Amino acid sequence: MKGSLPRRLRVLHVVASLDVGGLERVVWDLARLADRSRFDVTVLCLDRGGATFERFQDAGIAIESLDAEGQWAGLTVPRLAGRIRALQADVIHTHNMKAHLLGTLAAGLAGSPPVVNTKHGRVFAEGRPASLINRFAVARCRRIVAVSADTARGAVEIERTPAAKVMVIHNGVDIEAYKPPDGRPAGAAARAIHVARLSREKDQATLLRAARLVADQVPGFGLDLVGDGPMRRSLELLVAELDLGPQVVFHGSRDDVADLLRGAGVFVLSSLSEGISLTLLEAMATALPVVATDVGGNAEVVVQGETGLLVPPADPARLAEALLSVIRDPDRGFRMGQAGRRRAEESFDLQAVVRAYERLYLEMRNEA
Repeated sequence: MKGSLPRRLRVLHVVASLDVGGLERVVWDLARLADRSRFDVTVLCLDRGGATFERFQDAGIAIESLDAEGQWAGLTVPRLAGRIRALQADVIHTHNMKAHLLGTLAAGLAGSPPVVNTKHGRVFAEGRPASLINRFAVARCRRIVAVSADTARGAVEIERTPAAKVMVIHNGVDIEAYKPPDGRPAGAAARAIHVARLSREKDQATLLRAARLVADQVPGFGLDLVGDGPMRRSLELLVAELDLGPQVVFHGSRDDVADLLRGAGVFVLSSLSEGISLTLLEAMATALPVVATDVGGNAEVVVQGETGLLVPPADPARLAEALLSVIRDPDRGFRMGQAGRRRAEESFDLQAVVRAYERLYLEMRNEA
């Protein structure tokens, strides 16, 4: 009809599930901040809804689950293809490996709408069977988006993804939601905070051993562990073994992370592997100096000596040394925090990230 508005582009996000983690946060941000005048967004979980499923529902985001956990892929793919056809999806956005494979297969059955896959970290298809399956999916995928240059290199060098298909869109942070406080509370300089899932790849055991070394030298030192996960019980036992009970607080999963960050003096990340850590970006936006391991995309976020300090992974002594250097020099920590806030504003603004993905969707639609 003359003068009618063009149909909104229908984007379908395909994920394995929506548990608590960085991938889920990215999907949440892309869905809730989508330009509703141009994009119609649906999120589909393959296996189960997960811990954050209701959050999407409560926000009015179209979301559904195939509840196909444990189901043979030969049954799941046709079901997913049926949903793609029913939703008349224009672009399929898959996230990480399982959704990548099943999503590309289903898109082929559903008439081949263009597919983009986001790699959220250093999880690569290695070994002949996995590599062959991944190459099949990549061949049917229009773009591979890596959240860091490090992840992009791995896709090209380890998975042999054609470099022309790979692009980098860093994760972003809600700059307004993580405004720094007017002033840190008394004693904050000696309080470190760590926000992450309690899992092996985050290596909180190394962090706790470093905390013991710091506590031996800094009266009043404290460490807040924010997050939950499968390693919690073993970490609680390690706290007892290290006699860190008075210094360490397990907060579990929290909805007030921004407030907790504002009450700390330094942010610490002990990961063995990272893509682009959202909590690292949040800490910088809150003007906290950061101490992090030099793994994955962390060096793309932290400017060594300017916004924080990077140390080798799995090295409690080096981690403790870096924490002590920041805690003992609050003025330096303040300068690092201010520089981190500026860097977050200039390079990791969430709104810019969402618009970058939306431009990609439109480009893919026009290329179809």
